[in-house]
Amino acid sequence: MVSQFIPAGRTSIVRKGKTEFQLQTEYAAIPQPRVTSTIFSQGQVLHKIEKSIDSPIDSIEEMHRIEDIIKFQHSEISKTLRERGVPTAPSSITGAESELSRLERIRRLEEVERVFLVSSEGKIVDDRHITKDFKKLFKHIFKELPQLITVFASLPGDEGAREEGIFEIEPGRIILISTGVEFYLILVRPGEQSAGIKDNLRKILAA
Repeated sequence: MVSQFIPAGRTSIVRKGKTEFQLQTEYAAIPQPRVTSTIFSQGQVLHKIEKSIDSPIDSIEEMHRIEDIIKFQHSEISKTLRERGVPTAPSSITGAESELSRLERIRRLEEVERVFLVSSEGKIVDDRHITKDFKKLFKHIFKELPQLITVFASLPGDEGAREEGIFEIEPGRIILISTGVEFYLILVRPGEQSAGIKDNLRKILAA
């Protein structure tokens, strides 16, 4: 049975120098749920990047969550194409490595208690593992996220692109970071010095 919940995909033209690429990102449920970004040039498939999804979409909320993942993956790969061209790795990758690497590097910092991926609309991406108590404790932050990300000035061109930078929402406790196309909300461990984590975050941004 075909699911009635079909996330909207994204398609765009990306240029690097004189080369023009077509980038398409979409959800597929068969043979297993996944989000696939395909890079074309002159009608030929050059590269595919796939992110596995835990289970098929069975609700409108889940559909919106997958749409956020689609937007993020599409924006991240678009940025990579503009800066570096087509990846040289094999044409099929499981797990959208460009998304995971930066997120994992932030998560592994000693000063970080929790980190959340934030969409360009200011919504937490994949918030299924956030407890109700946690949401209640930081409800003022989650509510204001759409406004908070505007501290990073919008850039002309791609939708959602903003200046890179680090913004301390609550000194020594909550940090918002922009890489230009995605945002991370970072909860600092109590007692840690925010100056130290900022230095580490700048290194991650520059990588």
